[in-house]
Amino acid sequence: MGYTAARKKWRPLSASTQLIIHPASGARAIIRDTSTDGVYRFHWSVIPSEESLPIAAGRTGRLARARAIAEDALRACAEDYRMHAEVARPDLPVLDTSGS
Repeated sequence: MGYTAARKKWRPLSASTQLIIHPASGARAIIRDTSTDGVYRFHWSVIPSEESLPIAAGRTGRLARARAIAEDALRACAEDYRMHAEVARPDLPVLDTSGS
């Protein structure tokens, strides 16, 4: 299932932190406003479900840019999760190559 604009909703955790969670994978993106001036003001990161360390992170000077980058990274993380889940499904048929 795609991650459409209708499903994107940043939630404030505090005055300086916002969070968005991908519903299927549980991965989350976080943006922190460091209140500094310039290109390093907004720190964003993406953390997979059940992990404590980010797999992607960066900084930018604009909130809209931080959201766009974090959403793209979250989408990629969720796609990796989806592909892994499809491969790991035990109910897929097994091809018999024994020739019997």
